[in-house]
Amino acid sequence: MEVKMVQEAEKEILSCISPRIRHMIEALMLEGKVGVCFGKVRVIDTLTSCASVHTYPNCDRFKLIIPYAGQSITWEVLFDCNHPKDPPDFIFGPDDDEFCPSLEDLHCLRDWDYDDSRSLVEVVAELLEKYRHHQQTLVERNSRLSFDFNSLVLQEEITPADVEIMFSKNEHGKMGCVKFLVKMSIDFSKIPAYLTKDNPGEDSAMLLLSLPSPESSRVTPQLFLSPKVEHALGGSSSLRIPNFVAGTPLGDYVHKVCQLLKNKVDIVIQGHDKKKEYLASFLSLYGRSVLEYDMENFNKMSYLFEWNDFFFVIIIEMPLFFPKEQPVFTFQSIYHEHKGKPYTESYNDYPYSPRWSGTEMAERARSFVLDTVGIFQRTSVQNGQF
Repeated sequence: MEVKMVQEAEKEILSCISPRIRHMIEALMLEGKVGVCFGKVRVIDTLTSCASVHTYPNCDRFKLIIPYAGQSITWEVLFDCNHPKDPPDFIFGPDDDEFCPSLEDLHCLRDWDYDDSRSLVEVVAELLEKYRHHQQTLVERNSRLSFDFNSLVLQEEITPADVEIMFSKNEHGKMGCVKFLVKMSIDFSKIPAYLTKDNPGEDSAMLLLSLPSPESSRVTPQLFLSPKVEHALGGSSSLRIPNFVAGTPLGDYVHKVCQLLKNKVDIVIQGHDKKKEYLASFLSLYGRSVLEYDMENFNKMSYLFEWNDFFFVIIIEMPLFFPKEQPVFTFQSIYHEHKGKPYTESYNDYPYSPRWSGTEMAERARSFVLDTVGIFQRTSVQNGQF
């Protein structure tokens, strides 16, 4: 529903834009993803610079909401629909009076191509790159921030292009809150495809570090993962980043979080291969009893067994961080029910070691099932309904 509302709003915005420049604004809406977070640029507040009695669309001025450093900045774009082939002018934010890039350094404006629908996209991207560099030069005015920034870019995983910095001014016009948004260089390509195929978007991990003031030793970290990566690593609840210790260089802290994520990725990749081995071992030993199994994700399998004329189902569910975490075994009676559902009991405290091979795990599971099924039979008769 939310996506549909955004699409409708974008259509309404485009309907107001002068047809002479609409192709560039439409390309910006569709392809305008910029910055280290590759965020989408939004267009708002369309206006016209031309007095006209006609009712056809002629808006040629608008504002851009551009994601930057975990927040957003607002720039105003000024076209002239009477001279649509001329490049636009830009008005930057009120706190960015020092940001005044030279036209000679803006190749996309200097070589403006009206016929290229991506011209505006490329200008915004180039200006944002100049803005990022400008913010980094402001860091050099403060020794503490300069030290922290240098500690970041000295890390093997981080380059200056991976860092966005945002300064806000307090009521006295001095530097207030400072934010560092860092894109961490982590290889997510080896995450098994089944974990990510239903989650579109670029794989990314961003760390936002917020300081109340340039001199503050208190830093608030926030980790942002793309939907694909968050899903693959078990959700935000399983990714608890360490607290920031006052006095720690930002680079050291980012490196620590980066290593944490890399270790999580390695565990997921290794677990996928181990799940496949585990399932194959069960199929080899108990293939005749199998009811169903997950041949894509290797996350679940079920078997129908018989013990002393008592038939029961074993459902084995694999945790995300297998083999570090052990599978859950659920016994299900085919005779008894409880509250309208088959009577079941689950176990996750049986003998287990992540160092065992898949074959040994299957053999040990067999011993556990034989030791437990008698107890399960009695409790299903006592607590279930026939």
